[in-house]
Amino acid sequence: MNQGIGSVMRNAQRLFGVTNHHCIDVDVWQHLTPDELKERHLTAADVEKESQKYNCNRPLGLNF
Repeated sequence: MNQGIGSVMRNAQRLFGVTNHHCIDVDVWQHLTPDELKERHLTAADVEKESQKYNCNRPLGLNF
């Protein structure tokens, strides 16, 4: 995730304000009830893990 041309492209997308499609999924999952998450075979820990994996809490654009 942090090496190679893929990393360069993901960082460029974030720089230009393009949201990662995984982060869109995470945002939707965060608004689901525990029963709805269970129906999708997910837990709150799974959602948090994905959020950290794709850096969904970092703001878009250039930040220091």
